[in-house]
Amino acid sequence: MKYQHILIISILWILALSPGPVVLAQSPQSIGNVTGVQRQVEVIHSDVSGVSVVNLGAAVFHKDVYETKSQAGLKLLFEDDSILSLGEKTKFQITENIYNPNQDRRSTVIEMLNGSVRALIGKVFSGSGSKFEIHTPTAAAAARGTYFIVWTSKEGGKNPSGVVNIGKSGKVVVSNINPDVKGSVELNYNQYTLVEEGKPPTPASGINPGTLNALISSTEVQDQAIEEIPKGSEAPGSDVSAIVATPFPSMQTAGGETGGEAILPTVPPILQQPGNGASASVNVNFP
Repeated sequence: MKYQHILIISILWILALSPGPVVLAQSPQSIGNVTGVQRQVEVIHSDVSGVSVVNLGAAVFHKDVYETKSQAGLKLLFEDDSILSLGEKTKFQITENIYNPNQDRRSTVIEMLNGSVRALIGKVFSGSGSKFEIHTPTAAAAARGTYFIVWTSKEGGKNPSGVVNIGKSGKVVVSNINPDVKGSVELNYNQYTLVEEGKPPTPASGINPGTLNALISSTEVQDQAIEEIPKGSEAPGSDVSAIVATPFPSMQTAGGETGGEAILPTVPPILQQPGNGASASVNVNFP
């Protein structure tokens, strides 16, 4: 008891002699965890100088900048049950994160400079200002409770960005990142669009199965910590059991070999109108 009195008196003296209000430093609050990591992945925390290596189970914080190296991958589970899977050579920052389940509100914005990201939106929030968006140098993709992939092949927006909706329910609304470029498209299941600098998105079009498989493969990261989706609590439209994807480290390349970069579409889709009784098909040309 004597030592407690001495401690209290000491604190009061410090407060009395301080020239201004005393502000106690607080550690940043975690917004998620790393549930899967493959090969070399780096992170820069806003409150720590320098680059750190990402480890399995590490906490995720607002303003974190992540970068996956060649043939590397990363999976993040957010506190709102959303899941992000990063393919190789991907760099992004969590620029906005507001989560208030009591107000049914979630506002998340991801700025992706290059690479590919698969996003599973765990819950739909209807509170004021709720959104989940992924931005690239040319595109802004706003998800409405679904499962989708965003990719861009070159930092700086010189090549177009692509967005594909792989959720059986929910939609993705895509526009140019520049608000002065008018026009947007709404993507339904297995539809995609491309967004070039200074141009509105291309019309929504069905995606070639081979191209979709490459995108799934390029963002496939095995969960090493917890089950990705607990049985019975799958997000709307998250069933991709019909998609057969090659494991991430051995994704297929243009020449049929494995271990290289996935071939992703970088030209506008070619729309083909079906005849009577015929089904529609989409051909995607690659450079």
